[in-house]
Amino acid sequence: MNSRNYHLDLFGLLALVVFTIFTFISVALYPQPYSPLFDWLSNLGNAYLNHWGAVFFNWGCIITGIILIPFIMNFYRWDTGKISEKILLGATIVLGVFASISLIGVGIFPETHIHIHVLAATGVFELLFLIVILMSAAIFNHPKFMISVGFIGAVAVIIDLLFITFLSLPSYHDALASIHSTIPIPGLEWSAVFSSLIWLAALSFNMYKNNV
Repeated sequence: MNSRNYHLDLFGLLALVVFTIFTFISVALYPQPYSPLFDWLSNLGNAYLNHWGAVFFNWGCIITGIILIPFIMNFYRWDTGKISEKILLGATIVLGVFASISLIGVGIFPETHIHIHVLAATGVFELLFLIVILMSAAIFNHPKFMISVGFIGAVAVIIDLLFITFLSLPSYHDALASIHSTIPIPGLEWSAVFSSLIWLAALSFNMYKNNV
């Protein structure tokens, strides 16, 4: 195994660890009682709401996005030569890089830059939804693909779809990243983000363990 690729295999796991640590440091520093069910993730990066903790959440997004770029570009190693797989993997890599850049954008333009922030956050959610579907379709029949990763991906897709559907409802128009409590959307947002990152981490473990 190429040593460089060997280390890149672990970047999906690293992304989950980094994002989780930085996010929960930010939660710990939030001056008011914070609940994933009531409060948006983006509220953590709002310096007006989270004076001491915002920097941790925002840098967590930036660092996680940077880590994910080389990991996602490494997906080409799943290619078995089939044209359909090449197309799906190529689309996944392109969308994955854009999703990573969008996540970096969430950190650079926090909730205080609401219009750019919402654009970046929407890009993260919608692109991750597509990435899980395309990547799963591309590698489902690969001999080294772990079926447990597929189950995690299915859960992530269902949660992402629920979240995107709720956001499309008139009653939740412009709700994303609001400073107001909006059940059940913030809880779905947390679930959507972490289920997608857990899927990436599981895929990372799959690549590392089975020497893809």
